[in-house]
Amino acid sequence: MPVTEFTLFVSMTLIVSASPGPVMLSCMTNGGRYGLAKAFEGMLGASAGNLFLVGLSALGLGLVVSNSDFLFHAIKWLGACYLVFLGVQLMRQDAVQPDGEQAAPASKYSSVWLSSFLIAISNPKALIYFGALFPQFITYDQPLAIQYALLTIVFLVSDLIWMFVYAALGNRIMAWLKTPKHQTLFNIISGAVLIAVGLLMTFTGKA
Repeated sequence: MPVTEFTLFVSMTLIVSASPGPVMLSCMTNGGRYGLAKAFEGMLGASAGNLFLVGLSALGLGLVVSNSDFLFHAIKWLGACYLVFLGVQLMRQDAVQPDGEQAAPASKYSSVWLSSFLIAISNPKALIYFGALFPQFITYDQPLAIQYALLTIVFLVSDLIWMFVYAALGNRIMAWLKTPKHQTLFNIISGAVLIAVGLLMTFTGKA
């Protein structure tokens, strides 16, 4: 791949990854509620979801979804419903007591990886993005596997960088979250944002 095309791909990826989509918003929420260590588990889950989508796009499913209204809308509605479900659960989440004991069962805190993974794979636009963008930067008279691996690594690293930025921003308000009253308010706001994103997904057109 020529250096100019590679530079263009890196630039585009950094810009696209920075957009405050469902994954980035969940990273901010995880950083604010659980801290960076737990948020990093969510980052790994989201990265695994993106890697899964890259694999599907490599198999050509991105093209299939982009040309199938039924598949596109089915995945979109499932993803939207899941985000609304997470938002409702978050708004109902109990605050952590001042002495550090959790008022809610610990199991609610143990699925950050899985939740982030599901959020990542439930966005059909990401699948189409991988299927449409990656081929534009592939030189077909050179080994395809190496080029695809390089593009994937660049995307995952770029995405991780921005996920960390969002999580760090959320983590900055952890001192404010030490009181149950502030935690409850944060849960309500974060849950409302996730619900709003889920609802907005149902109104977005086909990419």
